[in-house]
This record gives sequence, C-alpha cells and structure tokens, in this order.
Amino acid sequence: MIIKAIPVKSSGGVSSTINYIARDKGRIPDYRNQGIFHNLSSTELNAIITEFSNNYEAYAKKRSNGNRALHTILSVNPLDREKISITIMDSIVQHYLEIAYPRALAFGTHHITESHWHTHLLISANELCSDKSTRLSKADLKSIHFEMLEYIRGKHPELTIGIEEKTYGLKLHNEQEYFAEKRNPDVKLIKEVLAEKVQQLFRASESSEHFFNNLKEAGYTAYTHENKPFGIHYGEENHKMRFSRLGIDEEQLSELDKQNNRLQELESIRLEQDQKLENEKVEHAEETIEK
Repeated sequence: MIIKAIPVKSSGGVSSTINYIARDKGRIPDYRNQGIFHNLSSTELNAIITEFSNNYEAYAKKRSNGNRALHTILSVNPLDREKISITIMDSIVQHYLEIAYPRALAFGTHHITESHWHTHLLISANELCSDKSTRLSKADLKSIHFEMLEYIRGKHPELTIGIEEKTYGLKLHNEQEYFAEKRNPDVKLIKEVLAEKVQQLFRASESSEHFFNNLKEAGYTAYTHENKPFGIHYGEENHKMRFSRLGIDEEQLSELDKQNNRLQELESIRLEQDQKLENEKVEHAEETIEK
C-alpha cells in the first residue's frame, strides 16, 4: 500500500475535493455504499462541507498559507485486484484513521473502478472542536506507515506489500501537481479567485437560468455534459472547469430552481390576495355610494 498526502489550503478546495471524492468523475452511483464518515454527524455532502468549514472557522489557529485540510490517498497494489474488497479497504482505512487521526474529521470513499483500488480521504486540519492541529511530523508519518505495514501483514497477509520500507510513505505531493497529473497535465488549475467569483455569482442568482446569464455577463460560458450543466469555459485559451471543482454541485443548482419556484408561488399568492382585497374595497365603496 502507498499513501500520498496533498495539502488543501482553501474553502473552495475543501468543497471541490469532497465532491471529487464522493463522485469519482461520476463513476460512484452512491458514495454512501463505499464511504468513510469519521467523526462526522451527517452523510450528506453539503452538511459534511459545512462541518469541515465550521470546525475550522470556530476552532483552528489561523496562519498565513496554512492548510484547511489534508487530502490523503491510500492505494492498494494492482496485483491484489482480485483479492481486495470494500470490507478489506474499510478495515485498512479505519485502522489508519484510528492511529493517525483519531480526533480529526475525515470523509472518504473507495475508488474501485481502476486496477489499483484506492481510497480518498479529506482530513480536517484541526481536531474536532479543538484548536489542536492534526499535522503530523515526518517521524510520526514514518512510524504510522510502518505500523500500517505490520497491520496489513498481520490482518491481511494475502495482500502484496510491494514497496521498500525505507522509502514508504515519505513522498508528498503538491495539490496542483496531483490534480494536473490526474486530469490533464496541460491545463493549469484555476486559482481560488475564480472559485470565489463563480460562487459569488451563484449566491446572487435567483435561478439556474439567472446564474448562467450572470456567468455570461461576467465573461464565462457554461457547458453541459449529457444534457446537464457541467462547468464553465474560462481564460483566453477557453479552458474547462467543472462546477464540482468550483464548489457548486448539481443538487445546489436544482435547489436554486426549487427555491425560485417557491418564491414565485408565494408572489402569485400575494398578488391574488392583494387583488382580492382591492376588489373587496371597490365593492364596499360601490355599496356605500348606493346607500
């Protein structure tokens, strides 16, 4: 097993990482069936995002360029493709969290469509309801990695270790490098300012149609995938960026339209009531004149 760690430094990064983890590019029908919910009180994505945000904002010690969370990937050897199962992955990941981050918030799913099964975890930068950092020293990481090796050997001896212990778990990856390699090495990741701008436009919109018009006026063009809103084009080279990576998911767009429909219904009821009152006033005036 190989473990990678990627710092997440923005609130938009937390949101997009959670959405990425839960959906695996649309290949996970229901993340709850293969999910990890460590010290979380909800299994709903928006609620999980809120839990991470509230725990950081209320308790964490803020510092310049500090981490808001840690994106960790635990990968199983491809040679074990026929031996591995979600039950085994659950066992390994839960043990990892127990020894490395027992008091942290952590959300994850097992990504099982590729030959090398792996688990993505987002781990909070501070412990639950505490300002204590979850950051581990290199010595701590090395000790935990060796303990994980011993756990796998004892609990799941059928699995292949397949790595040199002297280098186990010491290789850290930059968040941008990881996603650039994962998605498209020629496309640079957007900066936080783009996510903040799009989320600001979303908050100022009354409906999905209004949101797309606001995007267009701001210089962005929305695009679809399988007849569903999927992301935006941005920049001079017309790069693409998915809404999920900008902190906006399909459920939020749908909820925006539902809220708009409810407001229109309430407005219609109010207008009907106003018209009824106006009619009653006219009728009363006419009756007074007749008398």
